[in-house]
Order: sequence, then C-alpha cells, then structure tokens
Amino acid sequence: MSRDVTRPSRPGQDLGASPYTFISPDAPHRPHDHPHDEDIAAFSLCKVIRKDSDDPASPYHWQPKESFRAVSRFYLVH
Repeated sequence: MSRDVTRPSRPGQDLGASPYTFISPDAPHRPHDHPHDEDIAAFSLCKVIRKDSDDPASPYHWQPKESFRAVSRFYLVH
C-alpha cells in the first residue's frame, strides 16, 4: 500500500520538498542500455534523449517522466 506523499504524515511535522531539476543533459536516458542509463539516477523531472547517447555534445530532446506528471497534478490542484 502506498502513502500519499502530497499529504504530511503528521501535520506540522514535515519540512516540505520542492522539485529542483527540470532536465539533466549530462545524464542521458539509454532505454536499450540499462547498465549505462544515467537518467535512472537523475533527480530531473524529464529524461534527456540524445541523438547519440555516447556523445555529450550531440543534440537532444526531453520527455516528461512520471515525476513530471505527478508534480503537474499536484500544482494543478494546489
């Protein structure tokens, strides 16, 4: 059973949290190379998909992670 992390477990006791990284271009997502998927350890809300994941200078685009959608839902109602 999961706990709703958007509500304090003990009102007045939790300090709070805030997302602080939108993307991490230096930690590309490698869906076909899980041992080297640096995005899995990134705190970013979106994953970086590089044209060439082995070239840190290659062009990239981003895709939202589940955390992006969770933060969006939270701010939609608060």
